[in-house]
Amino acid sequence: MTKNIFKKNNRSTLGSHMVEDVEYPNLPSVAKEYGMSLNSVYKRYSRGYRGDDLVPKKRRKNYVPPKKEVKYKFYIKGKGYKSYQDACRKNNINYVTFRKRRAWGWSLERALTTPILWYRGGSGISTSRAITVENKEFESVAEASRHYGLTPENVVKALQDGSTINQAFKLEIKPTVDSFEFEGKFYKNRKHLCEELNFPISVLQNRLHKGLTIRKSIDLGPKNLGNEGRYNREILERDPELAAKPANFYFVIVIINGNKRHKIGITTQKIKNRLSKKIYSYKILKLVKKPLLQCYLLEKQLLTEFSMYRDTNITSDQLDGYKEVFNFPFDVVENIKMIVDKAT
Repeated sequence: MTKNIFKKNNRSTLGSHMVEDVEYPNLPSVAKEYGMSLNSVYKRYSRGYRGDDLVPKKRRKNYVPPKKEVKYKFYIKGKGYKSYQDACRKNNINYVTFRKRRAWGWSLERALTTPILWYRGGSGISTSRAITVENKEFESVAEASRHYGLTPENVVKALQDGSTINQAFKLEIKPTVDSFEFEGKFYKNRKHLCEELNFPISVLQNRLHKGLTIRKSIDLGPKNLGNEGRYNREILERDPELAAKPANFYFVIVIINGNKRHKIGITTQKIKNRLSKKIYSYKILKLVKKPLLQCYLLEKQLLTEFSMYRDTNITSDQLDGYKEVFNFPFDVVENIKMIVDKAT
């Protein structure tokens, strides 16, 4: 086969060829120079390749392999890392310590760049190492601990658990899963915030549960405005944004403890998200989409007017919104439907 190609292209072997700015008298000389078989070079020529293309790119003398692009998961201070484990190794941070720091609420950069201080002497924990706290030099951790009224062993343990020097010496609050920032200030938890503002923690918790922000909860004042279900008329009227929030009023049939009952309620969620978590079977009789305040007023009207039919056997551990479950007769169900239709 090769001989036939040679004969067919015999005239081309006599002509010169320029490959990478070097002139070759014929195709065999190109094949010899680049360590290719004659058959390979002739095949490329017969397919229309000329000049540099007579030689595959990877065989050319000026070929430079492309650099493989390294893909990094994230960057810290301009340096890329393939994984958290990779970052911990390169920054000399124990991976377990890194995970603890993240659980405490530390930023990724802080968790990977804050050095770990280990104080060990012999087989036990040493408190004799010199340390600097608040720009003050102490001959030992023990001396610094006494200066701040702390137990040396507790300080060393805190440092080993990943605390910074200021955190170990109680000069800064150590972040936890409950820590947060509010208006530029760091708080250990909600109780800490309430202690700072002299605000009842129970009132704050109740309002946050109802969907209010911390600032709006505080602005309503420390007085408990009452517990009228999940929402409160006074709160809604004081907060136009919350009052205008899209909501759903629902009147449904539910099966609880094998009994057919009726439930009236409102939610800013989807009905299935609100009911399917606690009720395995329900059927919608009426569904109204209105601003939250209007849904609340309709719900309040019906809960008050038909309170005598409430099923008092339903408890809070069985159902969220247990005070909204009723045992209505047929005529009351029809009456409620008419009231809802008029309200829409």
